Amino acid sequence: KPKPTVRVTPQSSVYPGDTVTLTCEVGQSTGWEFLWYSGYEELQPPYPADKHSHTFSVTVSGVGTVEYRCAARRGTYTTQLSDPAKITVTARPKATVRVQPADRVLTGEGVTLTCGIESGSGWQYQWYKDNYPGAAQMENKYTIPRVAQSDKGVYTCRGTRSTETCCYSETSEAVTLTVSYTPTVTVRVTSQSSVYTGDTVTLTCEVGQSAGWSFLWYKDSQPLQSQYPADKNPNTISVTVSDVGTPRFTCAAYRQEYFTYNRYRSSYPPYYTEDSGPAVITVT
Repeated sequence: KPKPTVRVTPQSSVYPGDTVTLTCEVGQSTGWEFLWYSGYEELQPPYPADKHSHTFSVTVSGVGTVEYRCAARRGTYTTQLSDPAKITVTARPKATVRVQPADRVLTGEGVTLTCGIESGSGWQYQWYKDNYPGAAQMENKYTIPRVAQSDKGVYTCRGTRSTETCCYSETSEAVTLTVSYTPTVTVRVTSQSSVYTGDTVTLTCEVGQSAGWSFLWYKDSQPLQSQYPADKNPNTISVTVSDVGTPRFTCAAYRQEYFTYNRYRSSYPPYYTEDSGPAVITVT
């Protein structure tokens, strides 16, 4: 009796819920009906006409090694059972999303989301925003150079095999990207009501509750350097006034965010706030 050969596609590891295709080959002869087995348990095709097809699709379940066999029948004649084709079914790997520099950013800042798969290689990546597929982005990094309000939302990702339509990872847990408007910067002056030449005034630049800022100071629109660079609080400077008049002090804030790509540390462009309104001091 002839002995058919069974092939299974894909041949690499698959995951529960994936579909594999079995092919039974019996030389050049035709007119066969095909019998399919998982282990030694016969599999039934969904439609009677499928018995004449030499291919058979089956959805795998559970974790472990699965053996598939086939035989062919024509009339009352049945071939030998094929040798088994084995596939390994492993637990579906989990995707995770990491956000740099943070999941709470300001409009105009840059942000990078990274999708990681806990095992396997050869992945392509699909990104989802608010459960809808995002841009045709197959890289594991999704970078938004300048965040807008429209970018806020819930992001997830999953991996797919680039050469095999069967295989995909579990979808990651969701990460919520919160986008706030540019903060308002204000200047506060700590001084006596009357300021005289030679007096020292303390200026404080305030940027809400966010942290990580550096500060730029201006007097009458010209850059002003702190006289005390060793001050521990970078948003506070002390200035000695030397001329009679009404000097106008303003400030702005900026911060530099960093991210890691291929183990190299890089940075987004610096993010600057608008200038504050002026604090006017009368010097007599």
